[in-house]
Amino acid sequence: MNRILEEVIRQNGATVDRILSEHTLGYVVSDNVANAVAETSFDNTSAQAIVKHLNGLLVSTCQSVVRDIDPANKLCFMRLATRKFEYLVAPEEYFTITVVQ
Repeated sequence: MNRILEEVIRQNGATVDRILSEHTLGYVVSDNVANAVAETSFDNTSAQAIVKHLNGLLVSTCQSVVRDIDPANKLCFMRLATRKFEYLVAPEEYFTITVVQ
């Protein structure tokens, strides 16, 4: 599993650099199976909080809502705006990428 995630991160290095250069605070890549942080630009406590709250409950709820509306559809990307930050979440099969702007 980690080998797959490491390969994806390595292949998308240019995309990560571009994302970080465009007024972002950081990113978190989490493992969907263990709900653990695989790679992050935040400190460990902040990254764990993002994974626990956003990826743990919110993403699964949004995926269920999309499937309830159309069973053939799949959640590809989610944007969540708060007063302070904007969260861009991309759930994949093995991992979830979250960018904070």
